[in-house]
Amino acid sequence: MSSTSAPDNAAPAASRFAVQCEVLRLSAQPTAPTLIVQLLLDCGVALLFAWQYARAPALMWLALVAFTTGMRGFFPQHPPDPLTPENLPGALRAHTLRIAMHEAAHGAAGVLLFNPDEPVEQLLLATVIMAMTLSSAFSVSFYTPAMRLAITLLLLPIIVMGLVFGSPVMRTAALLGVGLMVMVWKLVTDRSRHLEENIRRRHEESALRVQAQTGLRESEQAQAERLRFFSAANHDLRQPVMAIGLQAEVLRQQLDAHTPTHLVQQTVIALSQAQQALEGLTNQLLEIGRIEAAADPLKPGPVALGPMLRELARHSTRVRVRCPASALAWTDAVALRRVLGNLTDNALKFAPQGRVLLAVRRGHTGATWRVEVRDNGIGIAPDMQQRVFGDFEQIGNVERNLQRGHGLGLAIVRRLADRLGFQVTLRSAPGRGSVFGFELEAAPADLVLPESTGAESNAVHVQPLRPGLAVLVVEDNTVVADSIAALLRHWLAEPRVYANASEALALADLDSIDVALCDIRLPGDLDGVALADLLQNQRPDLTIALVSADIEPVTQRMARQRGWHALRKPVQAAELRAVLAAAQAGVHP
Repeated sequence: MSSTSAPDNAAPAASRFAVQCEVLRLSAQPTAPTLIVQLLLDCGVALLFAWQYARAPALMWLALVAFTTGMRGFFPQHPPDPLTPENLPGALRAHTLRIAMHEAAHGAAGVLLFNPDEPVEQLLLATVIMAMTLSSAFSVSFYTPAMRLAITLLLLPIIVMGLVFGSPVMRTAALLGVGLMVMVWKLVTDRSRHLEENIRRRHEESALRVQAQTGLRESEQAQAERLRFFSAANHDLRQPVMAIGLQAEVLRQQLDAHTPTHLVQQTVIALSQAQQALEGLTNQLLEIGRIEAAADPLKPGPVALGPMLRELARHSTRVRVRCPASALAWTDAVALRRVLGNLTDNALKFAPQGRVLLAVRRGHTGATWRVEVRDNGIGIAPDMQQRVFGDFEQIGNVERNLQRGHGLGLAIVRRLADRLGFQVTLRSAPGRGSVFGFELEAAPADLVLPESTGAESNAVHVQPLRPGLAVLVVEDNTVVADSIAALLRHWLAEPRVYANASEALALADLDSIDVALCDIRLPGDLDGVALADLLQNQRPDLTIALVSADIEPVTQRMARQRGWHALRKPVQAAELRAVLAAAQAGVHP
């Protein structure tokens, strides 16, 4: 409850504070013309009573009024700047006191100029003070407590004097004065409420305008960033595509010219490198999209940091690990592995001749683990250290060499870190290497970790494929289908290719098939998953693999539960061969 009520109460409190500040500023600075007119009227009243009734009391009252008017005119209140919730109440009390003094001076006329022996003078005085009351209600202040006190101090003396010492007619006028005081109280309260409502509405409109302008600027900035991102992605995507096209043309001409085998092999290697660069960039772009869409829900749990770091270190002899055996963090294991993998790949890339250290130590508070990826590579200048986490930003790769990546690894790290709730820090200097680090919440040491399900436990020993392995290929993309069929024939397998599920079910000899490769997105009423279900019902022993460019975790879990494989496009030759080997060995995932 507290987490939701606090924001709800904060906005009205901030609005009330802003309104009261505006009311104080309007009330604390009286206009000179108003004070001059009031003083002239006071002088006229004093002269009238001095001429007709009592000179000394009239001059004494005029001196008192002139003093308080001069105080307000020559020594106006200056509220603190800036006004804060702490100093605003004091400023309002000071304003109320100043107004009370000014109006009490005017109200003193009810005592100084009151003559118990003259009923006409009493009525004249009551009339003058009631007129002052109505005038003050519209000109003295806009702060309701100050105005109520001012009206009370203005009217109360003449009311008390009239009720105690006045003639019968004056007592009636005094009772009317009580009614006037109540009426003016309500009048100033309503006026202040309407003023505050107008101020609040103006502030809200101003806040909405600011919010709209801020939103517009953020939208324009996001649009500019999006355009820059897609422009850079378009540039980097075209490079491997162009390389593939050119190398394919070179290969065609070499084959036509019967070029020596070693030259043809060099062209094939170049083609493979361009394809790998294209695939790597595509995978990174898809990963960024999935992170920003939060397509993979986080599943925090206890993660042993040592085994994860040692698994990463096995990919390169230049990576070393220093991690306490007790290092147990509470986080999402899959996302953390992607963060550490990208940081390690980045360190290896920019320290080509050096070593990389994956280090873990206790955080300063003892409630966290500090994880660092250290290298002794080229380093990063201070003015570039924030830019390296941007999209398509690279240090020392002005020529945009595809073999050195695309500048998206650290951008993915930044996005994943935001989702996991930590910030990646960077310490670096040119020529002195870099240290990327972050802190993870420590998990209780007595938690029981789930059993490891490493890839090595499910690996199938790849044996030579027996000739004539029958493979059903259901793929509506002709280019992809022809490529898979060509590779299968090279392995001496027998591909049987169909463009949709209905055609495959009607024409294929399902009893003779060893493996079925089903693209998920198929034309017609049956998609790849529905086709796989029908095939499994007819052939429970059949090895089935779902194939798609957007294999999601839910699809992978469903495939594992049903004993199927799941291959993400672009499918690697080694992955496809592993499926065939598993079918040959009778092993299911």
